Amino acid sequence: MLRFIVGRSGSGKTEQCLREIIKELENNPEANCIYLVPEQGSFYAEKSLLKYSKRSGIMRAQVLSFRRLAWRVLQETGGGTLTPLDEIGRILILKHLLTKHQEQFEVFAPVLSKSGFLEQLNRDLLEMKNYCLSVEELEECLGELSGDLKQRLAEFVFIYREFEKYTAEKYLDVNEPLELLAARLYQADFIKNTQIWIDGFHGFTPLEFAVLRELLQYCPQVNLTLCLEPKYLQKWLPTTHLFFKPWETYQYLLKIAAEIQCPLAESVILPIPGQRRFKNCEELAFLERSFLETMPVFKGKAEALKIQASAKRQEEVEQAAREIVFLCREKGLHYRDIAILVRDFSNYENLLIHVLRDYGIPFFLDKKKAMNNHPLPNLIQSVLEAIINEWDYDSLFRSLKTDLWPITRSESDLLENYCLQQGIKGRQWWLRKFEEKKNEETDAQVLQAGSTVVKLLTFLQAKLLEAKTAREYCQALFVFLVEMGVPQKLEKWSLQAEAEGQLEEARIQLQVWQKILELLDHLVEILGDEPLDLQEFTQLMISGMETLELALIPPGLDQVLIGSVERSRHPDLKAVLILGINEGVFPAKITESSIFNDQDRQDLAERELVLAPSTEQKLFDEQFLFYRALTTPSEYLVLSYALADEEGRALGPSPFLQCLQLLFPDKQFKEQESALQLITLPKPTFSHLVINLRQAKDGQEIDPLWWEVYNWYLKEEKSRTFLTKMIEGLFYKARQADLAVKSRLKLYGKELQVSVSRLEIFQACPFQHFLTYGLRLKEQNEYLVSALDLGHFFHRGLEEFYYYLKTHDLEHGELSAAELKEIVDKIVVELAPVMQNKIFYSTARYRYLINKLARILLRAVIVLGEHHRRSNFRPWGVEISFGKQASWSGLHLQIGGTKVEVVGRIDRIDLAENDGNVYVRVIDYKSGELGLNLEEIYYGLKLQLPIYLLVALQEISQKLKRVTEPAGMFYFPVKDPLINTRGPLDKQNLEQEILKNLKLRGYLLENLPVVKLMDQEISGYSELLPVAINKKGEFYRNQKNVLNEKAWKALISYAESLVKKISKEILSGKIGVQPYYYRGHKPCNYCPYPAVCGFDPLLPGYSYRYLWSKTTAEIWSQISLETGEENE
Repeated sequence: MLRFIVGRSGSGKTEQCLREIIKELENNPEANCIYLVPEQGSFYAEKSLLKYSKRSGIMRAQVLSFRRLAWRVLQETGGGTLTPLDEIGRILILKHLLTKHQEQFEVFAPVLSKSGFLEQLNRDLLEMKNYCLSVEELEECLGELSGDLKQRLAEFVFIYREFEKYTAEKYLDVNEPLELLAARLYQADFIKNTQIWIDGFHGFTPLEFAVLRELLQYCPQVNLTLCLEPKYLQKWLPTTHLFFKPWETYQYLLKIAAEIQCPLAESVILPIPGQRRFKNCEELAFLERSFLETMPVFKGKAEALKIQASAKRQEEVEQAAREIVFLCREKGLHYRDIAILVRDFSNYENLLIHVLRDYGIPFFLDKKKAMNNHPLPNLIQSVLEAIINEWDYDSLFRSLKTDLWPITRSESDLLENYCLQQGIKGRQWWLRKFEEKKNEETDAQVLQAGSTVVKLLTFLQAKLLEAKTAREYCQALFVFLVEMGVPQKLEKWSLQAEAEGQLEEARIQLQVWQKILELLDHLVEILGDEPLDLQEFTQLMISGMETLELALIPPGLDQVLIGSVERSRHPDLKAVLILGINEGVFPAKITESSIFNDQDRQDLAERELVLAPSTEQKLFDEQFLFYRALTTPSEYLVLSYALADEEGRALGPSPFLQCLQLLFPDKQFKEQESALQLITLPKPTFSHLVINLRQAKDGQEIDPLWWEVYNWYLKEEKSRTFLTKMIEGLFYKARQADLAVKSRLKLYGKELQVSVSRLEIFQACPFQHFLTYGLRLKEQNEYLVSALDLGHFFHRGLEEFYYYLKTHDLEHGELSAAELKEIVDKIVVELAPVMQNKIFYSTARYRYLINKLARILLRAVIVLGEHHRRSNFRPWGVEISFGKQASWSGLHLQIGGTKVEVVGRIDRIDLAENDGNVYVRVIDYKSGELGLNLEEIYYGLKLQLPIYLLVALQEISQKLKRVTEPAGMFYFPVKDPLINTRGPLDKQNLEQEILKNLKLRGYLLENLPVVKLMDQEISGYSELLPVAINKKGEFYRNQKNVLNEKAWKALISYAESLVKKISKEILSGKIGVQPYYYRGHKPCNYCPYPAVCGFDPLLPGYSYRYLWSKTTAEIWSQISLETGEENE
């Protein structure tokens, strides 16, 4: 017999079922009852049944889902001996079959390895089974199809067939229990004297309808609830109607009953006599009756309904938390009386967890938790990938950072630093460094950690290489995890979480290990002794771990439920808060997530192959989900939406809210919270106090209540410290204090050695100088070729080149390009092995790079050879060090009681004589930026060349016992030039263009004979120097990089005064965060310490040191003023 229990939401259908079950048990001692509910609602159904029972137990009543009923029947009738196949098992089998038959696919070939395809394929296979479509039916349909659909369906059928063959007579697939239930129900004796109540469904799949058909034939009575307006029982409804889905279910069940001649009992029409859930709440009763109906508007305040808008989702969740506090404090509700519902967990899950914890609100998240973010799956995936990829750096250190290795995190960090410095990448490097050599120079802690990693990884690799089958791979991995001490580590984490009161976290740690063991068991059960390679085993493990989920139960009784509108089944709730009622969120934006789109489904339906509803029908189902969510609470309903997402993009309210606005026209969409409402618990209220005090600081008027709150925090001993820190932050101003005398002495001592680059760094930012030379902070040293390494290579190469010329008594300008190449090649062969621990031989990329560097070095010596050929200037020395016990004493200053010594290394010094005078020029090799202008020297940003020239003039004068004069200071570019040309060039013209691109950059003496000593072939614009002469043999006027003798004297004197000034500031303890800002440039762009200084020009106390642009005349005027030297 079939009996319907019909009523709208909240009319008492569930209560009717529970009362009838209890009454049947009380009146009939022989009665057996089954309460059939959706899987996710079974926990709360059992609680409700116990609540309604007056006895201590309800042994003769069972709460079952369709699947649990199937297993109950199979236990009695047989068929339960096959191995159950769950979601993980299906994924593993499908992954194995796709890999095994990958050559069979054409349409699916591009997506076989893409993320999500496996899960999509699994869903579609389940859909076929749920809708009772066999391989044979689909194959039969193939002949009637054409084009893309035929190809896709053919490949899908191939997978379907292979899956069925693989699982036949061995596994019981996830849907097969229902198929067996429908086939064997008549054999189950217990069902023949059992009444069934079916509750909580508003639709069924064809497979579930098949089960219902059998239940109607063999059960004495089936009672089925329908959430449906009773007046529609005898009417026809369109697919767009709110109640179409339950109405369609009703019509289909009537058809089944007629086909099997099942008698119909009189339907129970609810409410009897009035709405049960909303009997004390007029607003919610009106809302339930009137949603999507043409009804009069609600007249009244509607205090049980709130519609709230928030600027962002963070504020929306905080507002919800305050509402919960209000309901518990002011309305006397318990946490268990309240639920938060969302349509899409992805936007709100993390926010809800964070905010509710801040507010001290206990909650249960009714959602299976994915395991893929847990350290154990990450360890397994990364360690398997590390072995496949020969212990590659990324995979190996990803595994070490899971904290599951038997080494500490600090040891892991030290080991990573060491590997980066030494370029340890790959198995052979690890073995060489930590096993074969046992390098005594290596830190003992690093050596111990590295040896531990090598030992365990070598052990696992050996086991995996021996393995040939899934069973052997699983055994190897299991032994490795046990050897690592993973079970003990997870148990320790679980105990720590439990001690901290995090019961859910404690359960997670234990469940994760069990889930991994289950996955390994699945692999052994499914694939057993089937041959596999390591790559396939790894992919199977990754695919399996991606599907693992943790099923958690509520850890307590009094807690707020956080659930999905679609999935969660809720107990009796007095208040519900629905978040995220935004356009595109609720109703959800339905997207096609199947191999078969809507048109495919329509084509198949025309051939009587009916699949799940189309996206259009799913969109209509959204209104029923919203209706069901609206009608869940009995006393209070709060609806909220955000005006913008986390990135500030505007969000609109849901069209559902527009419907509510029509029903409740007096209800304001945005309700401003008062100060009193924002005051809840100490921690969350504190943030609102900060906001209001900031407004008061800015001169805005705030509610006087916030001063009361401030005084409360001031009196509370626990809060006083936080309040003090908050006030300090509110009135924060960056302090630019200098170092104390004791600190200065400890850092710099009584004798200070400074390089020119150090002085330039101080001028860039005193704080950067303090971190670099005071605290001696260093960036992580990595095994790579940096810009600094390139510069070092070129300097060493040119130094070795001139040493070669000197020892072999060769004249640079007389050597041919071929001879120069032979010399350079020899130098590169000698240099490459000693650079950065043989890095140039470590990879093909670096082997290519060393060839490129050799070409650039050759180009440099060819151009310098041209200088030698055309010039009378000859190298007097290369890579000459001064100061710091070098042969040249350099600059010595006395500042207060401190001796300051300027140290450095000059790349090259050239000399020439003219009219009895000795002329000196310095050259610095540059592979990077080459620009130099007077303004940069004036501001002390680039002092290298003038200081080097000063030292060279002084030292050479002393050594030669002659007066020396400056001829020039230059940068020489060591690089591959880019030639701009309008057409092809012959070899001679190309060489000329290259020469022009690699000319010296800098300043030279305004003395034509001296210039001609540097370029004897000068005519017009020089190919070697940054200068030009006219046809009269004179300098062009206003050439800024040509300086007369007085200007040279003034500039060098000014540079020396800057050295004194900067050194004095260093010794004074100046360490302020004061970066310069010059023509759009600032040192912060290249500074390695932004996380240390916290510089922000918008904060009080922080500001750039602006270096304003000056004209050349202004600069020379200022230099003359400061040095007392005149210049023309």
